[in-house]
Amino acid sequence: MDYIIASTVVTDEIRFADKKTVEKKAGGAGIYALCGIRLWCDSVMPVTGVGKDYAEMFGEWYKKNHISMDGLIQKDEKTPYNVIQYFEDGERSETALYGADHYRKIEVTPKELEPYFQTAKGIYIFKNTSPEFWNGILPMMESSFQTRSRAAAVMWEIASDSTCPECLEEVRWIAGNVDIFSINLTEARNLFGTESLDEIIGKFRGWMDSPTPFAGQNHLKLIFLRRGSKGAVMITPEEAVYVPTVDHANVVDPTGGGNSSSGAVLYGWCSGHTPEECGLMGSISAAMCLEQYGVPDEIGMEKREAAQRLLAAMKGNNPNEE
Repeated sequence: MDYIIASTVVTDEIRFADKKTVEKKAGGAGIYALCGIRLWCDSVMPVTGVGKDYAEMFGEWYKKNHISMDGLIQKDEKTPYNVIQYFEDGERSETALYGADHYRKIEVTPKELEPYFQTAKGIYIFKNTSPEFWNGILPMMESSFQTRSRAAAVMWEIASDSTCPECLEEVRWIAGNVDIFSINLTEARNLFGTESLDEIIGKFRGWMDSPTPFAGQNHLKLIFLRRGSKGAVMITPEEAVYVPTVDHANVVDPTGGGNSSSGAVLYGWCSGHTPEECGLMGSISAAMCLEQYGVPDEIGMEKREAAQRLLAAMKGNNPNEE
């Protein structure tokens, strides 16, 4: 399998600020990142834990979309059930109905991911700075760097609970050992303690100029700084490229926009696209995932052809400014 999604897949209950509630939708960062890649590529699957009930609830969706469930590992009777609450100011809370311990039990482990570092083109990881997780993952990555056997590029989309000043050095250390780092602007402001977009971009550019203590060199090639409705900034050692969202996108449900765009950026980067093209692919995947409640029912050839046409139309029309 070319692309591996290393993030928990769950059942979502989404409660909107206008009191509307949508229950029992396939959710979690993993399922949205998977959809973001699936719009551009067939060879993608999740690798994570699930409950015994997951296949019964969502197996038909996987079958309809020709997505393998071989990477799903049964670890409990129940799949995590998350309640997402949106508020009037656009903020949201997320509560694991079965508790944090159950959620952690379901999450993928480094050992379960190890085989894919030599076989996949790209691995998407949604995670905080958990030492237990990264102390298992980073030695695998170091070993594959040293032996030049590593095939997979790694994207780390940071979980918001690690985007605080106290975590800054840990975040920088981990980010320096992956290929792509994905973070939204609010999280970056929290991490650095500054509102200035230019200052944040400058600090991220600085991350790419210095070696990391773990692997001896910096492997970070791209930072995907997501700006919600304002698009994103694609930060490389050489440039910062601003990309927009899709014009007139029909936003029904904002859940998963960042995850789906991150997945698409990983695919674009591994496929040799420019930073601008990667960012636009992210915007297009996000637009697809926001136009209904939960994930799209079916991601078929019609959606893929439309995405390719839209990418061609959007290329080269993006001012390189805020």
